[in-house]
Amino acid sequence: MNIRRLILKDFRNYAHLDLEPAGGLNLLAGANAQGKTNLLESILFLAVFRSPRAGREAELIRWGQEEAQAAAVIGRGETTGRLEVRLRHDGPKAILWNGSPQRPQEALGLLTAVSFFPDDLDLVKGAPAGRRRLLDVLLCQADGLYRRHLVRLQRVLKHRNVQLKGLQGMPRAAALLEVWNEQLVAEAVPITVRRARAVRRLGEWAAAIHGRITGGRERLELVYRPFFAGDSGPAQAEWEDPAAVRERFQEELRRRQGEEMARGVSLVGPQRDDVRFLIDGADARSFASQGQQRTAVLAVKLAELEFLREETAEYPVLLLDDVLSELDASRRAYLLEVVADTVQTFVTTAHLEPLPASLRERARIFHVQAGTVRPA
Repeated sequence: MNIRRLILKDFRNYAHLDLEPAGGLNLLAGANAQGKTNLLESILFLAVFRSPRAGREAELIRWGQEEAQAAAVIGRGETTGRLEVRLRHDGPKAILWNGSPQRPQEALGLLTAVSFFPDDLDLVKGAPAGRRRLLDVLLCQADGLYRRHLVRLQRVLKHRNVQLKGLQGMPRAAALLEVWNEQLVAEAVPITVRRARAVRRLGEWAAAIHGRITGGRERLELVYRPFFAGDSGPAQAEWEDPAAVRERFQEELRRRQGEEMARGVSLVGPQRDDVRFLIDGADARSFASQGQQRTAVLAVKLAELEFLREETAEYPVLLLDDVLSELDASRRAYLLEVVADTVQTFVTTAHLEPLPASLRERARIFHVQAGTVRPA
């Protein structure tokens, strides 16, 4: 999969952009605050229809304008198609594939992307929400059934929380929750099982990549921890069994029912899951150095590429936003050498000089200044 043409109109600081990138490595060079990250953001927005940087979609519309457009001509094997998203201040976004309107759930997966932003370097030591988001973004691009379960789960949790708030101070009214509990289990069990399987496969790829980066001196493991797992041993295979997950889920619902009703909020469900990074068996969040944590994140990001290739039969587009300056020379060189001839990659950088000359010669270089992009 690759982007053959990227078109922006009034998106962030781009009044108009019509870019034809290379199928391999694309270097976007320029000073800070010129629009390099905005360009990567537009590609990620086309892939997942959400921005990691904007609280509201209206923030993506260029200042003073009423609407914005982001579009890409996408090559998938021997075929091409045009994916377009239109944004307006006064209405919901419109998604079109070859001119036909699409719902977000239907359009996810038309363009797949893996992003690596500086904030991702805190993935290991950051809050669990970031690690859950990684799984959800990855699986939503790969699995339409997972997307549907996730959307329905969010709806069930919203209604269940309203019911719990209404039942505060009414301990004998638990029967009123049964219908929401049944729906919660119905949506949550497939999500838990799919996440467990994904973490196992992602962990296998990440461990192999991590071993190559470290010369086999360290061993990386990813361990999925459903909300009901506590601090017990990994038992990861058990979480891939729907019957076992359902039993544990229902047990936890019964055990925490009183606490949920007292607090008026759902305390059970995949929205409280986590993924642990272990290096040589020790929790990387507490015991790994910053360098070790960054190596682990790099390995996981490269593993995401392989996971999506397995799931979709094509490599996704890779977006690297100023992370090269955050990695040491050996990790930087490894990253670029791995992806340069395999994956269509967009890299932002303030300076080209630190990059190996051999890579610069193989890349298509663009200079970004004040919302304009010109070839080197």
